Amino acid sequence: MLAIETVGLTKYYGKVRGIIDVSLAVGEGDVFGFVGPNGAGKTTTIRTLLSLIHPTSGRVSLLGRPVTRGGGELYRQVGYVPAEVRCYPEMTGQEILDYAASFYQRGDREWLRSLAERLGFDASRPFRTYSHGNRKKLGIIQALLHRPRLLILDEPTSGLDPLVRLELFRLLQELSGQGVTVFFSTHVLEEVERICTRVGVIREGRLIHVSQVGELPGRNMRIITVRLAGGEAPGGELSGWARPQPVEGKAGYYQFNVSAPVNELLARLARLDLEYVKITDPSIEDLLLAVYERGGEGDVRG
Repeated sequence: MLAIETVGLTKYYGKVRGIIDVSLAVGEGDVFGFVGPNGAGKTTTIRTLLSLIHPTSGRVSLLGRPVTRGGGELYRQVGYVPAEVRCYPEMTGQEILDYAASFYQRGDREWLRSLAERLGFDASRPFRTYSHGNRKKLGIIQALLHRPRLLILDEPTSGLDPLVRLELFRLLQELSGQGVTVFFSTHVLEEVERICTRVGVIREGRLIHVSQVGELPGRNMRIITVRLAGGEAPGGELSGWARPQPVEGKAGYYQFNVSAPVNELLARLARLDLEYVKITDPSIEDLLLAVYERGGEGDVRG
């Protein structure tokens, strides 16, 4: 059974584009990364999945059932973390969690305590005093308190410190191992590589690529910045392999992109008389460029 299925999902805000003809298929137990730059349509897609906004056209099914306005009993099996978590400002975190738990037949206080401990969340303080990161922790715990079968997260790591991010990734992997489906939106490629099994790329409202994470065009790209002794330009050592370009505003620094095995990359760099070298992973914009250069190849329905 598919945990998420959309067919021709389209949303316009008046004449303004939201998403266009998005067709997705996410299997049960998948950890699916939904990737795109800000404004690409990630949040619109998620809010349409959850019937928080209604599509202009197309249809949605979650956990094998068509989504209707309001969602009804179906949403008792779904957890959702919005990009911005908002609650009653004077209520404490614990009061908010108790209130949320009251909508379900039975609560598990030990499960809530475990989640708060793992994420380092202090539930005793009023919501208005929480930082962005603590509000996100509260949203994550609230989404998980009823042990959903499907978890939908809209950029859940924003505001979290690195150690909490790692703990969240471990938690999501554990849940996936128990059969929970995770739909994870982000604009950070490293997060997708860390926890996702499959990935969809959205740009300007259109789904342009779906594949296994290891099959992403540009995934093995590396961005190299170098400065040679004396500041001279790299020459024949890189001929036919890379085309270094001057770095604007940094005299003597050059940058180039390569997709090559690590050993080959290091062997090539070792031939240069280097004063400085920096190797970085591609940004989401670099990834999108690689997808476009491949003509948007991949099964765009998944």
